[in-house]
Amino acid sequence: MSDLPAIEGGKPIRSTPLRFRPWITDEDINLVVDVLRSGQLSAIGGKWNALLEQELTKYLGVKYAITVSNGTTALHVALKAIGVGPGDEVITTPFTFAASATTILHANAIPIFADIDRETLNIDPASIEDVITDRTKAVIVVHLAGYPAEMDEIMKIANERGLYVIEDTAQALGAIYRGRMVGSIGHVGTLSFYPTKTITTGEGGAVVTSDADIANRARLLRSHGETGKYYYELLGYNYRMTEFQAALGYSQLRRIEEIIRRKETFAKVLMEELRDVENDLIQFPRPKPYIRHAWHLFQIILNLEKLRVGRDRVVEALRAEGIEAVTVAYPIPLHKEPIITNTMGHGKGCPWTCPYYGRKVTYKPLPNAEWVAERVVTILIGPLYTTEDAVDTANAIKKVLNYYRK
Repeated sequence: MSDLPAIEGGKPIRSTPLRFRPWITDEDINLVVDVLRSGQLSAIGGKWNALLEQELTKYLGVKYAITVSNGTTALHVALKAIGVGPGDEVITTPFTFAASATTILHANAIPIFADIDRETLNIDPASIEDVITDRTKAVIVVHLAGYPAEMDEIMKIANERGLYVIEDTAQALGAIYRGRMVGSIGHVGTLSFYPTKTITTGEGGAVVTSDADIANRARLLRSHGETGKYYYELLGYNYRMTEFQAALGYSQLRRIEEIIRRKETFAKVLMEELRDVENDLIQFPRPKPYIRHAWHLFQIILNLEKLRVGRDRVVEALRAEGIEAVTVAYPIPLHKEPIITNTMGHGKGCPWTCPYYGRKVTYKPLPNAEWVAERVVTILIGPLYTTEDAVDTANAIKKVLNYYRK
């Protein structure tokens, strides 16, 4: 609990804590139960993975979708499907979940970090240009928190330099950039269906693309590289999704627009309620006119110069006010994480010491990412939250910030 002194009689804003949980309906449950009763639980020989894949292609406007076991395996499959391997560099953002970089290591390639834009918190296209080398094979673009990155600029750079673009859409299913669904703009997109994501299968994900060759390789990689019974052409994996997970995802996808609408309503009320402290004690990414935000997270950047305490004390106090859906995404930029700075990887320094690479990487400071990581406070947004929950959350934020104002 926070040691925040008694304010307004010491009563927290919320007597019932605001916690995140996914929206699971009776229809979801009944469909999963039907699959369990059928006894057909594997994607091999089942129908629900294929049905979910078909619906994803329609929703996103892509030609192919390949379900996988989670968002991390989706990234790994995408990297291998475009041919990333030893000696290659892949550029990504340092301000994201670890898998956006660790999957590059799993592909035996070198993660290279570009800085972020302080306004959107997404990768900065100009910073991508700065770190491209003759070894760069691809860029992983993360649409952080559901806010689309500047894909026009990124695709222009990629096309000019002959690079692949993977859209990490784990947090942004349903987001739109200039009339196109994110995940459909780059050469390949990846999705996550973790419980906090737009739709959930518990654990699960997908690879999406309109490139037939990438899709074919992704399907082989997902299931042992097997092209015929006991005939293996690629070094693949068992990254398949179960049938009952796929059935849940199929059911959830049918109401995705309602899920996004609910989350957007919460975010809009929260933004309106925070107007009197915005640009004073805090800032947050407001959607530009040409995007639709998917509102996976509501990212708040504290103006620490005007507060008497650091970010962690603010988070602690918000939880004491009953806002348990508050977290920090992300407190350590990836270029400063031990898994990167220690350059151990697969052991014995691989892939950094791979003879196909033959050079040394120095991970330099990235000032924007480091600045944001010290100041960010994150509110999870759930489809079950109400406008009253948004008002309570805003009131708790204002109460804590005004108390700690210098």
